[in-house]
Amino acid sequence: MIEVENAEGLMVWLMHFLADRFGNSAVLKGGMELRLLNCPRHTNDIDYVFVPFSSEKDVARLVVGALDEVPDLRVRHTLNSKCLRCICEHNDIQVQLEINVAGECETEELTTADLARQYNLQGRIVRGIRFDVALAHKIAAWNERGLVRDIYDCSFMVDILGIRPCMPTLNRRLDSSQLRTGRSTRKVSMSVKDLVEKLRKTTASLSAAGVAEQMRDYLTPEELPGLDKKIRVGVSRLISMLEK
Repeated sequence: MIEVENAEGLMVWLMHFLADRFGNSAVLKGGMELRLLNCPRHTNDIDYVFVPFSSEKDVARLVVGALDEVPDLRVRHTLNSKCLRCICEHNDIQVQLEINVAGECETEELTTADLARQYNLQGRIVRGIRFDVALAHKIAAWNERGLVRDIYDCSFMVDILGIRPCMPTLNRRLDSSQLRTGRSTRKVSMSVKDLVEKLRKTTASLSAAGVAEQMRDYLTPEELPGLDKKIRVGVSRLISMLEK
C-alpha cells in the first residue's frame, strides 16, 4: 500500500519498489541520485538505466506490468527509441519515470535512508551509477543542452562531494556531442580543451538574476542568494581537474 502525501515521497516509494522488483538491474541516475547524496536541488522525475538490456520495449513490458499490479497507482507510458516514460499517479500526486537501457553500467550502492526518513518510510539500499561516471555524463549533458541546473549539479559533485570525472566516459561523450541549436541538433567532436573554454565563457557570463530565475523551481528561496558565485567556485575546480 502506498502511504505518501507528496511527489518526493512517491518517488522514494517508487525507488524502493523498483529496487525490490528488479534488484541491481535498476540503476538510478540523474537528480534523484544526487538527492540521495543530500543535494538540496529537487527534481521532478526519476531517471534510470536498466541493465543488461538492449531494448526499451523489453523493459516497458516488465516495468509497466509490475507497476500496473500496484493498487491505487495509475500508470500511463510512452515509448520511443531513446527511452520509456511512465507517468505514475497516486491520488492527486504525479511523478515521472524515465528509463534508458544499456548492456552494462558501472554502479555503486546508495542508501535512501535520509530521504526516506522524511516521509516515514523505511530506508533501502539501491544501486546508482558510479559517481565519477555520473559526473562525466552530467558534464556532457550540460555541454549539449546548456541548462543551469546541469552546471549546478556538476559544481555540487565537484565542490561538495569531491568527485572527479571519469575521463574515458567524458571523452567518449565529447567525441559525439549532440549540441542543440534551437529545435535542431548537430553532432560534433569536441576536445577537453574545447570544453574547458566553453566552461570558462559560460561561468564568466553567469549572473545572480539569471541563475536564480532558472533555479527557483528546484531550490528553496534561501538557497538562491550567491548561487552564481558558488557555481563558479565548483566549476573552477572542475576546470583545474580537466586541465591536469
